Amino acid sequence: MLATAEFTRRMRAGKPRGGFRLDDWQISEPYETQVRGLRGTERLLVVDFVPRVEARARGHFKLSVAVDPGTGGADMLR
Repeated sequence: MLATAEFTRRMRAGKPRGGFRLDDWQISEPYETQVRGLRGTERLLVVDFVPRVEARARGHFKLSVAVDPGTGGADMLR
């Protein structure tokens, strides 16, 4: 739920994103992995947002959000 909230907030912030709709994306099961950030490497839960066929045709690509299970902090991965 935290990953979806962060993804939605980021995709709706700033400039228009080509008719973005949350329904354009499939959400993966969370998986734990090592993520390298400004504070070093941490084990975080990652959720991938993968475009459905219609969204892929408009040029969308996979986006990932990392969630710290301890603090609940979420951030989009680059």
